[in-house]
Amino acid sequence: MKIEGVIPARFNSSRFPGKVLVPIDGTPMVARVYEQSTKSSRLDFVTVATDDNQVREEMETLGIPVTMTSSDHGSGSERVAEVAQSGDADVYVNIQGDEPFIDPNLIDEALAPFLGDAPPCMSTVASTELSDEDWTNPHVVKVKISEAGVAEDFFRQAHGTDRERCYKHLGLYAYDRDTLIRLAQMEPSPRETERSLEQMRALDNGIPISVVLTDYNSISIDTPEDLARIEGAMIVG
Repeated sequence: MKIEGVIPARFNSSRFPGKVLVPIDGTPMVARVYEQSTKSSRLDFVTVATDDNQVREEMETLGIPVTMTSSDHGSGSERVAEVAQSGDADVYVNIQGDEPFIDPNLIDEALAPFLGDAPPCMSTVASTELSDEDWTNPHVVKVKISEAGVAEDFFRQAHGTDRERCYKHLGLYAYDRDTLIRLAQMEPSPRETERSLEQMRALDNGIPISVVLTDYNSISIDTPEDLARIEGAMIVG
């Protein structure tokens, strides 16, 4: 089985334009994601997928594989799917470009279901470290899972949902190639648009998502304030 990691790197982020190239300890953010991803024991290849020439040039300068993709994609999954259309891997992993400290073991955990006797169409990971602050924070995505370990719902606002079998969703996805391409060809679903959560397209179209639980808690950088906090912690450390 061939497994490829793809790091979508859109330059024009709405909340933090250019963040994928912001230096962290002297290294562009997305380059740090790449370095961490290549430490995964289960990825055969990793590439950065972008629609921006600045990102392409920076990656080429650093010797990092980069794939140019369309600027029309509405989600990271769609960008990964474009890479898959011309690729030959069996499984693709969508690795967020704003998590420069991603633990490579987390990638391995997300891929574990594909190595079993009944591999899923799609998998993701969720952290058991769901704090009270996370529960009420609309910027933190939560996932409710079934007793069988399959996603039942993803949400930002609890709206009366009880916390039983709810966890902090970590935005890392693995898909078999056919499912990924089929998913990208579907129209955005109503709940996907309403919640601004791309994974709802899978649930709304009957594609089950296997959820792997972990005690790992990811650190993503969505705003300049997030970056300032992380840089402050690095200085203190």
